[in-house]
Amino acid sequence: MCLSGARVRIECKDKNNLNLKYFVDSETDSTGTYNIHVDGDHQDQICYVKLLTSPLADCKTADPGRASSQVILTRSNGVVLNLHFANALGFLKNRPLTFCPELLKKYLPQNEIKFI
Repeated sequence: MCLSGARVRIECKDKNNLNLKYFVDSETDSTGTYNIHVDGDHQDQICYVKLLTSPLADCKTADPGRASSQVILTRSNGVVLNLHFANALGFLKNRPLTFCPELLKKYLPQNEIKFI
């Protein structure tokens, strides 16, 4: 599902002391895509794109496994393109979608399925 209007941020931190050195925010479009222009080279920094907020009241919790993604924002590693891609990010729904129990039954052994 594509989420329009989610706020995302790129943060770059000093690799030695983890102090925040740079950040820029953006918002997803109608396709769930975001494009962020980053100024400068961040060779000596650790940079992540991370979720900030969701526009949906029933989908506001960032999935711990998909709340952020590291991105390399330097040209000193041989990359010549200006485009850099992050892994998919996502929020969790407050309630499972109606088809989730059937999907779980299909992929998990019966003794591992617990519905709340």
